[in-house]
Amino acid sequence: MNEFSRILELYEELLAKVKLQETEIVRMRKQIATLTKTIQGQAPEQDDQEAA
Repeated sequence: MNEFSRILELYEELLAKVKLQETEIVRMRKQIATLTKTIQGQAPEQDDQEAA
């Protein structure tokens, strides 16, 4: 049972890392959308749903 517990622990760690990366990806997509609008001369919007 100890092996199973270790596997479960590793799985939970990996899942937490993946969730953090997903959050970071969403944040970067929003930044890219804002920068793209700025470069194109448009006023950036706070809640850009296209980036998500």
